[in-house]
Amino acid sequence: MPDLPFMPLDARFADVLGLIDTLVNEFKGGQADIFMIAKEMESDIDDLMPALNAAVYLGFVEVKGGDIKITNEGKEFLNAKISDRKKILRQKLLNLEPFHTAYSLGLRKPFTIDDLIEKLNEKGYVEAREPGIRHLLEILLAEWGGVFAGMLKKRGGDVYIAIP
Repeated sequence: MPDLPFMPLDARFADVLGLIDTLVNEFKGGQADIFMIAKEMESDIDDLMPALNAAVYLGFVEVKGGDIKITNEGKEFLNAKISDRKKILRQKLLNLEPFHTAYSLGLRKPFTIDDLIEKLNEKGYVEAREPGIRHLLEILLAEWGGVFAGMLKKRGGDVYIAIP
């Protein structure tokens, strides 16, 4: 049985940031019904779910009785400077897959997406068997782990290393 939650493969950082920003700036108390948030963001609920799930896994929002509420950690992240956001995000991602495994692999030696998929499969993550997983992991690692958290670096075509 896998130990850590798995970041939704289709979650995008900009969508998570938009969600928590909308909660804080458009709704009193940083809380609203998911349908109201979707309406405000001009999105449908199906499109909002990956961002919502990612925000929950990151601890930026909580869901109670159909309402989404920003957490203190979410407010802290939203109000932080970019450099501090990277640090916060890095710490959060180390508690989520595939980042935990990718970072661990990258600290030992450079790794490929196939190495990561193999290790995630060994750990029992069914997400590692999704159709198109190679491409989805490349996007997730580059966007979240590379650009926004600064914890992984791509070298060459398909080789990653961890930034200690």
